[in-house]
Amino acid sequence: MAPKAYIDIQVVGLMCHILNGEEGERYEKMVYCIPPEILTRMLEAHHHNWIDKKKRRPHEITSLTNHKEFLSFIDREKIHSHRFFFAPVLYSKHWWLYVMDKNGPEGPEMFVLDSKNICSPIEERTTLNKFASNILSQLLRWAGVPTILKKGSLSLLPTYINVSQQPNEYDCAVFVMKWMKLIDPTKLHDCCTYNIEQWTDPMLIEFRKKIVTKIILSKENTMRADAIRAAHEMRRTRSSAALRSPFLPFSTPDLPST
Repeated sequence: MAPKAYIDIQVVGLMCHILNGEEGERYEKMVYCIPPEILTRMLEAHHHNWIDKKKRRPHEITSLTNHKEFLSFIDREKIHSHRFFFAPVLYSKHWWLYVMDKNGPEGPEMFVLDSKNICSPIEERTTLNKFASNILSQLLRWAGVPTILKKGSLSLLPTYINVSQQPNEYDCAVFVMKWMKLIDPTKLHDCCTYNIEQWTDPMLIEFRKKIVTKIILSKENTMRADAIRAAHEMRRTRSSAALRSPFLPFSTPDLPST
């Protein structure tokens, strides 16, 4: 989570887990975050072989039930009860977010929020999006949710939403995590642009700090108590003003030597 560093899939997965556990109307009843390993690993497993060229549609995801190590992290009841799904994906060193509405005005709909693209950049991405929509529709069927989609159908074509673009090459995951926290999925149907202020490099650095704090202090973090206790111990045993104050940052020389 250091500035200018690419963010690991486990961090985004932790954020999904934390958001899903938050109290309130949004995550308890409306939005469910699908762990990023689901789409990311399945896309990798098929090695670009996403479309059956003879049938001109996505390959059947026969491997879906074989990914039990990932499916075990899915809350089947929430897929059945919640309307919207946030599905972050990492592909070719870039993160973006799929938003699926299973009860759209004309049936299931899917949107793409991408901090580098406001439309599909290449044909390969278009094909990947179709394959991803097929995986998500099969997740609905796996959870027992009836859909209007026929098995292997291409009728669920993702729509790109015009969102603010990242000012650098490494903050795509930060955008995805902030979108999961801020985006109102009910407003994605209204137009193809979602107005959020343009995030600058200093703002993104602050976002990273807040994300780290949220993960460390989350009730889902089993090491939370140890981290807080270690921080208090460090401040109590050192006379440094930086360590005594809960507000001042400290540098490496302030740390006890080992």
